[in-house]
Amino acid sequence: MKFSTRFIDIVVSIRASLVPSLLLLVVVFSGCSDSRPQHEEPTPEEARGSAHPALKAQIPAPAPAPAAEPAAGGEPAASPWKPGEAFVVMGLKAKAPEGWLRQKPANRMRKAQFKLPHAENDTFDGELTVIPAFGGMDANVQRWKQQFKEAPEPLITTRKVAGMDVAIVQLDGTYMYKARPMDPNEAGQARPDYRVLAAVVQAPGGQVFFKSFGPRATMEKWQEAFTDMVDSFAPAQE
Repeated sequence: MKFSTRFIDIVVSIRASLVPSLLLLVVVFSGCSDSRPQHEEPTPEEARGSAHPALKAQIPAPAPAPAAEPAAGGEPAASPWKPGEAFVVMGLKAKAPEGWLRQKPANRMRKAQFKLPHAENDTFDGELTVIPAFGGMDANVQRWKQQFKEAPEPLITTRKVAGMDVAIVQLDGTYMYKARPMDPNEAGQARPDYRVLAAVVQAPGGQVFFKSFGPRATMEKWQEAFTDMVDSFAPAQE
């Protein structure tokens, strides 16, 4: 019995001394292993950081992240319009004048949108939008009149361009500007001495409005350019 008890004590002592050593080996080998799955390649940043200096030049640097889109609600990005460059909407081709800045349409109704840089002594730029007509010309002219503090009498002239009927509408007065024109809860900001200048075109695909507005001096600056755009109207080639 004394021999058996002594043997058991020796075995227990040996096991107790081996456990810390085994745990130490587990920790060491765990630290040496890569936490990334074995089939996954190192990232370019990791490869460049661990490579020999002579090899770093051969490892491509990571591509830059794409630029973030402008925050919603800001002014649409603008880009110069190439002289003579045309755009097509509802079967109608038109050429935007040099000096106008093309913008991303602020909503889905707008088929095209341009900024008209302001005249020297004006604060605000002009704007032109191209939209399909809803409700006919008379109803929309009445709506445009209501966008002024006191509804002005419109000056309307008609002509034919490339066989298409075109009406030019002009209104002057104190414009009640709204950043969100379709928002009934937004109070308009009174901007005196403003002008609305619009062309209503009976295009092959239906009636189209080219409506611009801005300070009177700015609109007078671009009056000839607006007329040149109207003169460029033509049915688009299929």
